[in-house]
Amino acid sequence: MFLNGFLLASLFYFKMEATYENGLFASIKGSIDNRLDSDDTQDSILVKAMATCHDLMSNRAPIFEGTRLLGPRSDFFHGTSVDLMTTQGACGSYSQVMAMILKTYNYPVRIAQMKAGGVWAAHNIVEVKTHHGWVVLDPTFNAHWVRPDGKLASFDDVHNDWNYYSRQVPKGYDMQYRFDDVRYSNWTKVPVIMPGIKSLLNLILGREKADTISMRTWFLQIYSIYFYVILFLYIPVFLFTIRRLIRTKVFPNPDIPLTLRNLIKYMRPVAGQSTEFTR
Repeated sequence: MFLNGFLLASLFYFKMEATYENGLFASIKGSIDNRLDSDDTQDSILVKAMATCHDLMSNRAPIFEGTRLLGPRSDFFHGTSVDLMTTQGACGSYSQVMAMILKTYNYPVRIAQMKAGGVWAAHNIVEVKTHHGWVVLDPTFNAHWVRPDGKLASFDDVHNDWNYYSRQVPKGYDMQYRFDDVRYSNWTKVPVIMPGIKSLLNLILGREKADTISMRTWFLQIYSIYFYVILFLYIPVFLFTIRRLIRTKVFPNPDIPLTLRNLIKYMRPVAGQSTEFTR
C-alpha cells in the first residue's frame, strides 16, 4: 500500500508540474502572437520568438548568477521551466527554452552543440526547420543570420561564409563562436551504452540521419516523461494489489483460480453483505 501511495502521489506531482509548465509556455506563445501582424513571415515569427526568449531570460541571468539552487525540482528533475526562471545553464538554458517555445508552434527543432577553440559544446544554439530548410538561431545573443536572398541562414550557410555572416552579429556577440563545427548529441557521454545506441541508429537510420538526432529536445518536457514512466510502473503494481485484495478479501480461499466466473460468483455474497450493512 505504501508503494501504491508513493507512486500515485508521484503521478499527481509530475502531472501538476507538466500542466504548469505547458501552461507557462502557452502563455509565452500567446504573448508572442499578440505582437504579430499580417506582414509577418515564418522567418520574422521565429526572430520575434527568439527576441522574447532572450528578453525573458537575460533579465534573470544576473540575479541567479553564482548561486546554487537546492531541491529536487532543480537538481534532479530540472524541467525547462527551471531554465526559464533562472538561466543557470547559460547558453544551454537559452537553447532549452527557445526550443520549447518553438515546439509550442509545432516546429521541428534541434539543439546544436557548437565547436569552438577545439572544444565541443562550447556554445549551444537552436536550429528550426522552416519551409526553406533548417535555419540557425542563437537566443543567448539574440542573434540570427540572413542570406543574400533575405531568408534566414542555416548553420552550413554561416559555416561556409563566416566572413560574410560575421558582419551580422549583434553587439556583445562572442566572436570565438565562428561556426567551426556542430553536433546534435554527445554519443560518448555514457561509455559503451551510448556508442552502442549510436551504432544501432547508424544501421537503422543511416549515419547521416543519425548524426542529426538531438537527444536534448526529447527531454524538453521532462515532467511529462516522468509522469508516463511512473504510470508505466504504477499500472502493474496497482493490478497486482487489486489481485491480492480480491484473493484475500473476496475469495474464501486464496488458492481459487482468479477467473471472471469465479470473480462474479464470490462478488455476489460480498455485494449482498454490503447491501445488508447499509440497510
